[in-house]
Order: sequence, then structure tokens, then C-alpha cells
Amino acid sequence: MQFRERAKVIQLIRTVYDPAIKRGRAELVGTLDKDSPEIGDALRQACSPAELVEVETYLAQRERALSQDAVREAAQGLPAQMRMAERYFRLGGDALAGTQAAEIYAAWEDLKKVLHKSGYRKQKRGD
Repeated sequence: MQFRERAKVIQLIRTVYDPAIKRGRAELVGTLDKDSPEIGDALRQACSPAELVEVETYLAQRERALSQDAVREAAQGLPAQMRMAERYFRLGGDALAGTQAAEIYAAWEDLKKVLHKSGYRKQKRGD
């Protein structure tokens, strides 16, 4: 199962084989509110027991990752991570580069909005 974080929701996506196109295709299983992700009855019915364990594991890892200390450390290390990502894409990436680029663009748009709303404006180089 894949988890895609969007502006306000987390999408749960499973890949199912489609004999018509002879390959897997993504199927949206459900969504969770990003600010307070809780597994509702509809999602419980749509997921297999193994998928529910996967969702619960993902949410637990996400909660740990979003602890205040982890969030602060991530923000402090982000400029260096962005420089490494720049190098990764400059060198051509790999088979997942397109998907990663789409996720980065979505996250970057969210970050730009919150920076702007929080009063942090773009500064000129050398300031």
C-alpha cells in the first residue's frame, strides 16, 4: 500500500492487477485527515487485515516522526537535504525520480504557503 500526503489528507492507495492493460494500476482505497488521522469504519471495511496493520504502522511511524524535536531537527537539516536532492536530480535520479519529484513539488508548495503565512519572506542572497 502507498501513502500519499496531500495538503489536507493522506491518500491510501493500493496497486491492483488489471488484466485489460496487463499491469498494475493504482486504486484509491480511502483518505485520512492529515491533522487528525483516524481509521474510520468505511476504511476498516475497505482494507484487508494486513492492510490495516500497514496503515496503523504508517500512522505510528508518522506520529513519531512528527514529534516536536524531530520536526525541529528536520527543519534545521532541510537546506542540506535540499542540496543533496539537487545533486540526485542533477545526476539523473533513478526509476523513482519522477514520483519523488512530484512529492517534492507538493511538499514545497505546502512549505512555501506556511512560510509566507508565518511571516517568513524570501530574502535576497547576501542578506
